[in-house]
Amino acid sequence: MPKLYKILLSLIMLFVIVSIIAFSFTIILVGIAIASLFGVYRHYFAKTRTTKKFTTKSKGYTSVEVVDITK
Repeated sequence: MPKLYKILLSLIMLFVIVSIIAFSFTIILVGIAIASLFGVYRHYFAKTRTTKKFTTKSKGYTSVEVVDITK
């Protein structure tokens, strides 16, 4: 009987370890999926939600001169 209990205990410990690894792997995959979906969401709405502040055309100046008036 003690040998049977050792085998059962080993199988239970193996099952627990495999379950913990599978659970951790699932949590990691769910986190990656949520992060990638959030990135796709932000990328899609960044293209559709443009404001007029950023879509104005430049005045056509090709060069800029900086004048320093401090003493």
